[in-house]
Amino acid sequence: MNILIIGANRGIGKALTDLCAAHQNWQVIGTSRDFDPELKRTENVWQVHCDITNQVSIKRMRQQLTTQFEQIDWLLNCAGILHTDAYMPEKALKQVNAQQLMDNYQTNAMGHLLLIQQLEPLFTSPSAKLIASVSARIGSIEDNHLGGWYAYRMSKAALNMGIKTLAIEWARTHPQVKFMLLHPGTTDTDLSNHFNKGYPKDSYKLRKIQPITY
Repeated sequence: MNILIIGANRGIGKALTDLCAAHQNWQVIGTSRDFDPELKRTENVWQVHCDITNQVSIKRMRQQLTTQFEQIDWLLNCAGILHTDAYMPEKALKQVNAQQLMDNYQTNAMGHLLLIQQLEPLFTSPSAKLIASVSARIGSIEDNHLGGWYAYRMSKAALNMGIKTLAIEWARTHPQVKFMLLHPGTTDTDLSNHFNKGYPKDSYKLRKIQPITY
């Protein structure tokens, strides 16, 4: 089984890469924009450079993969952004800015769809396939009771709608592919470590990921 993990060098992506790599019969392809541009292999993990905010980078990764693999069985997209050294989540409308909105949309929503668009030929074989994206409950419109975090909430809502729309389309053209949106909760990662102080130590490390399947 060939498993492609986007954002494989840290956080949830790193944990999933380590978990999948423990299976001897599973071939793992892990991507990161921090990896060297040349395809490399460490044990049973191929390391591939890919920046999902850059269409040229996505296309280059597709070209590398199609020379090595006939199909992808699982695509696990763990790429996401909440804050950077330049900004934190917005607490009020006056903090909303175009660059933060664009950064969040490119990574959390647009990149997921553009990636699948490029990799579609690797999902056309008749065997069962899975495409899963790490989303967030905070992207729920109905469940928004606190406000704030505009860019992150909006980008995750956009991701949810994009994957739902694609799932409807591919149910007709590629019915062997199933889609999942995963809500991991608060996890012990760089993305969440500014916001998990209210949790007892280690309580968030083993929280079960909640899936929505299409």
